[in-house]
Formats: sequence, structure tokens, C-alpha cells
Amino acid sequence: MNNSFYNDFAVRFAATTLTSLVESFNSQVGKRGFNSARAAYDQALIDELVRRGIDVSAVFDGTVISFAYHVGLDNNSLVIRK
Repeated sequence: MNNSFYNDFAVRFAATTLTSLVESFNSQVGKRGFNSARAAYDQALIDELVRRGIDVSAVFDGTVISFAYHVGLDNNSLVIRK
């Protein structure tokens, strides 16, 4: 993963609202393209959610992030919205 991309995204996500983080996650649902910038974006997003105490286990197993479904926030947990 490109650390420069990751650091840029981490700073951006740290400065945004929780609602914006959820919207950022949902904007990735269904996208198939993947490169180092996307990997850095995805990891920085998950890391910021975790840093804020959000349970991301519905979409992240510690290794793989699933963007199969949109999510919402319920009691400090990401929940899948089908």
C-alpha cells in the first residue's frame, strides 16, 4: 500500500464527520476498480471508523473489507442496509 496515499486519506477522514465517513463507505459499494490509491482509501476509512469506536465487523473481518452492500450507523456499529 502506498503510505503517501494512506496518510493523505487518513488526514482527510480524521477531519470529517461520522456521517461523511458512512457516505464515503457507501460511495465505494459496487465499484470494481482496484489500485494502490483505492487500497489506501479503503484502509484509511476503516481505520478512522475503528479509531472513533465504530464496530465495523459487519464489513471488515480484520483482513478483507466487503463493499457488497450499503451500510448505516446504529448504536456505534456499521449495519448492512440491503
